[in-house]
Amino acid sequence: AVVSTQSGHYGRVLGPGRDKYAAAAIEVDLTTIPEGKNAVFTWRGKPLFIRHRTQEEIAKAQSADVSALRDPQSDAERCQNEKYLICLGVCTHLGCVPIAHAGDWKGYYCPCHGSHYDTCARIMKGPAPLNLEVPKHEYLDEGTVIIGKED
Repeated sequence: AVVSTQSGHYGRVLGPGRDKYAAAAIEVDLTTIPEGKNAVFTWRGKPLFIRHRTQEEIAKAQSADVSALRDPQSDAERCQNEKYLICLGVCTHLGCVPIAHAGDWKGYYCPCHGSHYDTCARIMKGPAPLNLEVPKHEYLDEGTVIIGKED
């Protein structure tokens, strides 16, 4: 809204400041995401991926040779609950949005420059230097997670 001040100047009243927007947390009902599917949410202006992994996807991610990875992180380090992967859907190369269930590892594939991620969103091949980012999150119970809650 545009308002007039006592001095006759005009100003604009804005919504919450960027600091409030950046601190926003979202709560997700995980029971709405079918096993084997990837859901996409918008969080802090970015795509947020939540993947309900199958037992096969979990086993494959857990058996990967972490020492051979470009950005070495175990599956347990990236997934607090092994059933769910929660990560930002922003390629660490140039910020494109990867496609779920695609690429050589059937995790995520960034078609812009050919980065391949596994089902734990770890970089396996291509120009991306790092794994997809896992934001701070907390499980409230088996079926509910809150992402981005500040302490």
